Amino acid sequence: MGKTIMPVRYQPGNPSGTGEASTEIISIQLEPPGIGRLSQLDSDEKLQERIRQQNSTEKHVFPDPPILSRDQYVGRGSLWQKRQMTVEPNFVCYGKLQSFFEEPNSERYGWDLGPLSIPVQLAHFGVDTALLPMRVMTDPWRMHECSTGHCLPGDPVPYAIYPNELTVTNSAAQLAVIAALIVIFP
Repeated sequence: MGKTIMPVRYQPGNPSGTGEASTEIISIQLEPPGIGRLSQLDSDEKLQERIRQQNSTEKHVFPDPPILSRDQYVGRGSLWQKRQMTVEPNFVCYGKLQSFFEEPNSERYGWDLGPLSIPVQLAHFGVDTALLPMRVMTDPWRMHECSTGHCLPGDPVPYAIYPNELTVTNSAAQLAVIAALIVIFP
């Protein structure tokens, strides 16, 4: 129990077992490769040449590439018919003024509240009219609105209330209009 354990330092030995120390230095890469090395795209010939250059002391034997076909490629020719495809965007851009008085729940998503639809539409129109300066100055430099980010018409969407965005410019515009109305109509 009185013996202490002493750590042993690494001593390179000869793999042949003859007892003589080897003079060959083995380098092991300890840091992970960077993104440049991981995303490097080379052909098979370039990869094989790079492997040969990295470890030039060993003889490298690579397999022969497989023969995929012995036919000559003559092109598409008349094998396939020419096809046309019409590509249309999945969104619509329109003028900014069109979205000011939109009530998306009933107009876009098809909600019908029965007899309450008319008072709800009138209330929405009244709020939009009162807050028109605020809505105009929300993004004054953007002169168009797009339907990107909205659900498609007729999609099953819950009835939601869409609040107005509060920014410095639209709040200042709304307060300026209120102050002008107070001055004009005391």
